[in-house]
Amino acid sequence: MRGTGAGKSAARLALLAAIAFAAGGCSTNILHGIDERAANEASRALERAGIGAEKVGEEGGATGGAARFTLRVARGDGARALDLLRALGLPREPHHGFSETYAQPSLIPSPSEERARYVDALAGEIERTLESVDGVVSARVHLVLEETDPLVIDAKPRAPARAAVLLTTRPGRTPLPREDVQRLVAGSVAGLDAPAVAVVVTSAPEAPDEGPTLAAVGPLRVTPGSRGLLVGALAAGIALLALLAALLLVTARRLAALERAQTQRT
Repeated sequence: MRGTGAGKSAARLALLAAIAFAAGGCSTNILHGIDERAANEASRALERAGIGAEKVGEEGGATGGAARFTLRVARGDGARALDLLRALGLPREPHHGFSETYAQPSLIPSPSEERARYVDALAGEIERTLESVDGVVSARVHLVLEETDPLVIDAKPRAPARAAVLLTTRPGRTPLPREDVQRLVAGSVAGLDAPAVAVVVTSAPEAPDEGPTLAAVGPLRVTPGSRGLLVGALAAGIALLALLAALLLVTARRLAALERAQTQRT
């Protein structure tokens, strides 16, 4: 009876340890259906902030030949990871430049459709250029091209070209002066004067405080504060397995002894 009680206690201890270990190792998905470049950029940003991230390929997630990925982090880091990615503007929204807009041309495009596609592609290219500047989180560009009257020869434009730019920058930083943004946009659009470019600059949300650098524990990467806890948990797990193995060995020997005793009695 004493051996049976000890076995039950050990089984309960093993169950509690397994539940605790599983709860500590739970992860949550924070990004779905992103391409590999966006997944790598987001995971690098998270690891620089001390948040371990796992990039997992999605089955059947290829769209147009491009693989899709899911990004996972520990459940306890989920909220902080989302806040950090939001502050950094990650993952960036895809911009439809000339290569994307004209990749699949329409069979019979109308003049108005062709003009709209050109404006959208041109705005996408300008957005890419602005977002390449360090400190710019995201950029949105709206263009209105000049309109001319086709019935009048050598006439001035009926409606001049104009543009509006919304820049979201990291807090406390001014990557580009407004005048430089106006000149950059005006130089990309025919007939557009720099004063006709309206520029609005907003600040992105404050990023969470960066955590410590991740430390390696075998194939795992954890924060230095969690390293001792993880090593202790692994050591406890190994000790528990050894205890269970010893209990099984003792139980097997007792069963063998009982069988021999019954055989001798018969």
